[in-house]
Amino acid sequence: MRKTIMMLALAFCIQAGFSQQKQRLQFHSLQQVGLINGNGAVSGLLQSVNGLEKHNWFAGAGIGLDFYRYRTVPLFIDIKKYISIKNGNRFFIYADGGYNIPWLPKKEENFTWGSGQTKAWSEYKGGLYFDAGLGYAIKFRSGNNMLLSTGYSYKYFEETKTTKTTVVGTAGTTESVDKQYYDFTFKRLMIKIGWEF
Repeated sequence: MRKTIMMLALAFCIQAGFSQQKQRLQFHSLQQVGLINGNGAVSGLLQSVNGLEKHNWFAGAGIGLDFYRYRTVPLFIDIKKYISIKNGNRFFIYADGGYNIPWLPKKEENFTWGSGQTKAWSEYKGGLYFDAGLGYAIKFRSGNNMLLSTGYSYKYFEETKTTKTTVVGTAGTTESVDKQYYDFTFKRLMIKIGWEF
């Protein structure tokens, strides 16, 4: 009886040692490209995510280039939960959340007409970025993974357009400033393919 208990205890310790080896913290870098489909437009995106995995959970920080309608740079946190299946391949669900920065040229327009001049320019302010979905990770012998995913994405930003008109007349110079505010909300579907090492 005592030998049996000792053998079971030894087997448990060996198994625990292997489990701890398998579940140690691992660094991963993921580079991916994708297509975004929304209301009347299809565009591309690029993303780079770097982070750590443990117990089939991954958390990392990401940056991207989102070309849908207006070019923006999303900065986000990426969370994934992996579900292991055969041959080292895994299903996963993911959620990305962060801040979306517009990367647009500062438009400046000048008009001269008669005794007046009009200047117009736009300034942009970022907003919420969100992306969530599910995917499949295919493991290669090298230990790297190819990730295929699909999901729903949301991006938001604001524009302030200022128009300044100056008129020179007999009574002097008059100046007027008009500001218009726009907000842009985009809800899209995404398909991404990436390489994780």
